[in-house]
Amino acid sequence: MSFGATLTVTVNAVAKVLNRINQDGYGSEYLLRETLQEFRCKIRHSKEKVQADGTWFDRHNVEITQTIFQTSTVPEIVRQSYIVVRHKYNDDLTAAGYLLTGFVDYIDNPTVQGDLHTWQN
Repeated sequence: MSFGATLTVTVNAVAKVLNRINQDGYGSEYLLRETLQEFRCKIRHSKEKVQADGTWFDRHNVEITQTIFQTSTVPEIVRQSYIVVRHKYNDDLTAAGYLLTGFVDYIDNPTVQGDLHTWQN
């Protein structure tokens, strides 16, 4: 399966449908521009430099940026979240997926998000 021509992200219970505006190399970029804000998502894949032992890592990055446009009463606001998934090129992709799923489930917890935003340790 590959990423489609659109990508849907739900923000504050509202589905935001971003359209792919670029696809080149090993990445894609998606955009939804509204009157007061825009959402931009970038998906990138790369291979890291070969390690001393001859192995290399595959690296996958997904980044989303929300920009609230400046008005006469509100300054521009930029919010960004991203995740990097990194594994050896010959790793068990199912097992790597289990780790990613567990991490996403953990971050999805409202308590964790609240603690994160209030600088809790």
